[in-house]
Amino acid sequence: MKFIDVTLRDGGHQHGFHWPLEFIERYLKSLNSFKEIEFVELGYWKQSGKFEGPFYSIGENLLSSICKMTKKKLSIMVDYHYCSHNVEDFPSTKYFNELGLIRVCLRKEDILDGCKFVKDLKEFTKCKVSINFFNITNYNEEDLALACKAAAGTGADFMYFADTHGGLDLGKNLKMFQSCTNIIKKIGMIPGLHLHDHSGKAYFNYRNLLNAGFCSTDVSLGGLGKGLGNLKLEHVFDLRGREHILDHLIIDQDLFKMPSGPYGVLTARDSITDHYAVEAENKKLTPSKFATLLKKINGSLKDNYNYKILSNE
Repeated sequence: MKFIDVTLRDGGHQHGFHWPLEFIERYLKSLNSFKEIEFVELGYWKQSGKFEGPFYSIGENLLSSICKMTKKKLSIMVDYHYCSHNVEDFPSTKYFNELGLIRVCLRKEDILDGCKFVKDLKEFTKCKVSINFFNITNYNEEDLALACKAAAGTGADFMYFADTHGGLDLGKNLKMFQSCTNIIKKIGMIPGLHLHDHSGKAYFNYRNLLNAGFCSTDVSLGGLGKGLGNLKLEHVFDLRGREHILDHLIIDQDLFKMPSGPYGVLTARDSITDHYAVEAENKKLTPSKFATLLKKINGSLKDNYNYKILSNE
């Protein structure tokens, strides 16, 4: 099993991607003893509009500074829906030897154009590339087959699915994903799954990854990540002799704060983006009232937040 640490990238959603460089250096040093972790994902490359923090819009100068802090291979992510589609705007291994992986998130509506972009990106950057299909609990078998077919000619190294809404149950969907991962391996890619923990199933799903045919997954310290967080690093690895990684949860506790309310449980159940859960918590709605309002959300609104849904409540 290959592992990617996404504490910095996915965890950045909790505080606007404002990571102190002093913390980054200490955290990367702490990860040196985790040989199991192949890549450390820093954040997003030159994106704008959603967050103001520098790790949501990483550029050449910031990446260069971080490359000097670690011997670990680094990863960056882009959301195709929002990023530049000019591959010359992206970093290449020619100038950043430590850059090991670029991951491209694709929505259903962007699959065909996004896969063409991935092919061009790999050729230009000479870097390993991953295609990440997210909102996976709103995919059916036909959707998965289409995703695999579109990705087949890209030359990507990884093909990832993301349990974005945190409601996946691999026990119930094992056969469907076994068929899909077999196809991915025949194409020549490594199948991976990014696990969220909104419904408390992240570790259960992790224990079923190999049975489902997945060979790669993501972890984060303390489960830090978007919504109610991710598969916890400390639940996956034996920490004997490496307990120092847990020190960050105390020393840097202000950076590891996450919501723990009930709203994300409801959005996970209905495969709905947790942006609605964040708004419900801000409005201090009762969970029962929120559950009633969620009935209005269907189709593309499940994956794409619309502030009008809860605006009158």
